[in-house]
Amino acid sequence: MHWVARALRRPDQRGAAAVEFALICIPFIFLIFGLIQYGWYFYVASSTSGAASNVARRLEVGDCWDAGEADQFARNESPYIVEAPDGVVSDPATLTGAVPGETQISVTVTADANIIGFVPVPNDGMVTRIVKVRLEDVDEGAPCLATP
Repeated sequence: MHWVARALRRPDQRGAAAVEFALICIPFIFLIFGLIQYGWYFYVASSTSGAASNVARRLEVGDCWDAGEADQFARNESPYIVEAPDGVVSDPATLTGAVPGETQISVTVTADANIIGFVPVPNDGMVTRIVKVRLEDVDEGAPCLATP
């Protein structure tokens, strides 16, 4: 009769909570890191878009054409921009031969938004924004008026 009572008894449950926690914890942590990475990615994308738009506007009205001014202005707007020469690229590079109302300016700003390496994000976390505008003024001597 002793063996019947032992067979009907519930099996030992010690350690089951730890196993269940481990099974749930791994996907939960990956989900949390994914939320952090994508939130950061969209923040950097928004910051990069704003920097590209602001630099394009400054170039459009004739500001920021001195060497490195556009790059520095963009970095003040978004500190996540990759290092030169790929960080901020404006085409044309100078106002030589530019005609207001006809010359098109293209500003490309690239930033790195990958902070957590194992979470996959688009383009490996590289955010590139391109803004195209038409030149309005060729006053090359105007200050860039960089933001603090």
